[in-house]
This record gives sequence, C-alpha cells and structure tokens, in this order.
Amino acid sequence: MAISEPRYRFHRVMVSGAPESGGLFALWRGAEMIFIGRAASIKEALLERLQRMSERATHYSWQLSLRATGEEADLLREFERRGGAMPRLHRETA
Repeated sequence: MAISEPRYRFHRVMVSGAPESGGLFALWRGAEMIFIGRAASIKEALLERLQRMSERATHYSWQLSLRATGEEADLLREFERRGGAMPRLHRETA
C-alpha cells in the first residue's frame, strides 16, 4: 500500500508538519494499520484524531489525493483482501 510509508510518530510536534492539503491518512499502532481516513486537510484531521485517540495510535502516514473518496475505498478493499478484515478501528465502529 502506497500510504504505508513513511510513518511519523503520532504526537503534536510531528502532526504539525503534516500537509494542510486534502488526501488520505492512516493511523498505526506499532506495525498494525488501525485506521484509514480521508480529509480536506490532513493536518486538521490528524490533530482532531490526536485529541481523541492518542493512546491507541503510535504513528501516522499520509498521501495527497485529488480523489480521496475513491482511493479510500480502494485502500480499505485492498486492506480487507490482504488481511481478511477491515482495520481495527473500522471494525470497532461498525
């Protein structure tokens, strides 16, 4: 998956360097991808998630995209195909 590298530590200082542009982001707990999302501003979405789930995610990655909705769906399908299930936080909220 293109969104899997590079990964950055999921804390305020590192998130402050994320792009303001729209695209996709992934949250990780160690080596496990636990969430895939899309946002009009990757930085704003990450800051919001940081306040809500900092204890669950250890790293994040991102990818700029002009068609984030379609690419998010593609990434989720690929993740499920490879691993047999959706990312952990998608399963917990379903």
